[in-house]
Parts: sequence; structure tokens; C-alpha cells
Amino acid sequence: MAYFTGPNIVKDGLIFALDAGSSRCFTSGDTTATDLVQGFNCSGANGNPGSGTHTPDPSNFPVYSSTKGGVFDFASGKGINVDGDLGNHTSSSISIWLYRLTSNGTQYIADARNDSGQWFLSNYQSYNINWHDALRYNFENPYNADATDFINKWVHVTVTSDSNVGSRIYINGVQKTAATTASADEDFGINFRIGTRYTTANQWTGKMGSIYLYNKVLSAAEVAQNFNAQQSRFL
Repeated sequence: MAYFTGPNIVKDGLIFALDAGSSRCFTSGDTTATDLVQGFNCSGANGNPGSGTHTPDPSNFPVYSSTKGGVFDFASGKGINVDGDLGNHTSSSISIWLYRLTSNGTQYIADARNDSGQWFLSNYQSYNINWHDALRYNFENPYNADATDFINKWVHVTVTSDSNVGSRIYINGVQKTAATTASADEDFGINFRIGTRYTTANQWTGKMGSIYLYNKVLSAAEVAQNFNAQQSRFL
């Protein structure tokens, strides 16, 4: 798996990976990207396809930025549709590098509601990180939409979900929420959206680095492993 910019990324349970730092995934001028695990095409999000066939909007795909070794730039609001079936699972994790611009209201990190899943939002209902109201975290207390540890800087966010072993939020490799038995979402499914609502609204306007989806709960050690593998690149 030499295609990962961070060679020490956790591979066990990995079902999806995007990293603009790999030319096998995305290069300047492309209007699609390739998932580095199963080879799924990723296109510009368009409309609300449900679990049917997605009709891409190339103009809505993020552009390539060479910063940090290559990242996805969602300037002015863009969104990604995963043109493949990521499946329904009993546990899940999302590990992602985010760069959010000025507050600009609610913006989607991801949304799986095209096929039985749930939403993953930023700056929603007075929480900087909110995954289906089951996992929530604020960088400041009280809530500040322009929290300096969240806005205009790179942040590594990992969320894990499993109603049996507990669900958690980690920021920059450190656990920030106590384990909760609430299940946020284990269903990624078909037409999973990144940086946009499932109906293509409230799109991300900043940047995203590497994006990893797992069909398991990452342990605290594995979360730290992913963060440490790429912190010198993003921080």
C-alpha cells in the first residue's frame, strides 16, 4: 500500500481512502478522484440520487491544491459523491484532516443519508463537531463558531461509532469525549457524500486532507497512529 503519503496509516478495517497527495488518487486538473482501497470513482456531487445512479457535476468537484503535499480545496463550496457502495456495518470510524474557513454557518463534513446513513456536521446546533447528535464536541466553552483551535487551521478529527463498545471523538490524536453507548452511524452505503449534504447543500468551503473510512472502531492507539503518521505534513 505504498500509495499512502503516510506509510504508517492503520490498514486493518480500512474500506475507503482519499489522499490528494497520491497521484493515483487525484492530480491538478482532475474533476474526479479514485478511492485508493476499492477503486471507487469519486465525482462532483449533484442532486439527491438516493441509492440509485449518480449523475456527476464536474464543476462541483474540489480542485487540487499543492499545499501540504496535496489536498482537496473546496473553495466557494464543493462536494464529493462516492460512486460506489461502502456498505452497512456494525461499527465504523472516520479519520480525516480538516481545514475549516471562517464560521460561515453550518457546513457538512459528510452525509450518508442517500442510503440509510446519517449526517456529520460542523458548527451545527451549537457544536463545532456534531455527528447525528450522538457525538458532539466544542473546542471552546461556551460554544464559539469561530473557535481559534478549529477555524483557519488544520485539525485531525477521528470519530468512532459502535453502540456496544462505545463511540468517541478524538482531536489531533487525543480522546475528547467520554465513551457513549449512542450509535452515531455505521452505514456509509451508496452515494456517500463528503463535504456536502446528501441533497447538495451547506457545502464545505475549506480544505480536506487525507480521508479514511473504516468498518471497525479504531482504538486509541490506532487513532494516535494515524495522527502521528501525518502530523509533520499537516501541522
